[in-house]
Amino acid sequence: MRTEREGLFIPPLTFARLPYSRDFSGSDAAIIGLPFDCGSHPTRLGARLGPNAIREQSVLTLELVEDAEHDPLQSLTVIDAGDVNFPGGGLAAIQTFYQRTEEAIQTVLEQDCLPVTLGGDGAVMLPQLRAVHKKYPDVAVLHFDAHTDCYPLRSNNHFDNATPFTHAANEGILDVANSVHVGTRAPVDAGDSIRFTRKTGYRVLPWRELAGRAVSEVAEDIRSSLNGKPVYLCFDMDFFDPSVAPGVATPTPGGPTSFEGLEILKAMQGLNIVACDINTVSPPYDVNGITAQLAATVALECLSLTSS
Repeated sequence: MRTEREGLFIPPLTFARLPYSRDFSGSDAAIIGLPFDCGSHPTRLGARLGPNAIREQSVLTLELVEDAEHDPLQSLTVIDAGDVNFPGGGLAAIQTFYQRTEEAIQTVLEQDCLPVTLGGDGAVMLPQLRAVHKKYPDVAVLHFDAHTDCYPLRSNNHFDNATPFTHAANEGILDVANSVHVGTRAPVDAGDSIRFTRKTGYRVLPWRELAGRAVSEVAEDIRSSLNGKPVYLCFDMDFFDPSVAPGVATPTPGGPTSFEGLEILKAMQGLNIVACDINTVSPPYDVNGITAQLAATVALECLSLTSS
């Protein structure tokens, strides 16, 4: 009787109704929530709530992808391993979060499983990249974001969501010269940020230089330094224009539509992606869950990039 009734229950909330499991050795990819934000923005807090918001909206996305020609959830063995065990956020707790996240991602990678993480604000990138670097020392980053997240440090102990790529360069944990930031912009001028990031050694492709160009041209520009490299794909949801993704930590007007952004992401097919990170969904500022649903779509597209 007990065996017959086991099928009556499922885990309370997993991405796209995936099995809740920590069998990384038997899985191609694992969804992992990173429920942390620095709490440093004066008003727009809440990205720590992003992982479960994305999971909730993924159910609708699942219904759409089931009719698609290629469903990565059918061609890959994917699990949802839950969240890194951390209660919330705050700058005072960032080092503890970093330690736990690095250990968690390293555990997944050691068993040849692809981590696909749901943030969380931009700070969640650094501990993941530290873990990825241990397995792939020559890893390069493909960063879709309205901001470079590479800003000057106030001190060596200055860690927040604006500085992960500054620390990554200083720590030597990625191939800076072949890494690329895509979509950088600002309401008036992002020139200072772009100049500092390029001075640090990164490639920067501002959105104003990409908008209006053919997707094939944009893709060729992005991929020019990444082909053949292990790639950590970091996707900040404020890459999209806030008209289609309002529920983010730092909405920045003048970005791509959902169609444009997704088409560019799809054009990354064939890259050697070794880890994926979708971050900065802030549910308190989302409208009818549209940002979280778009983030779930991005996660599925990232899985699709690794399933060929």
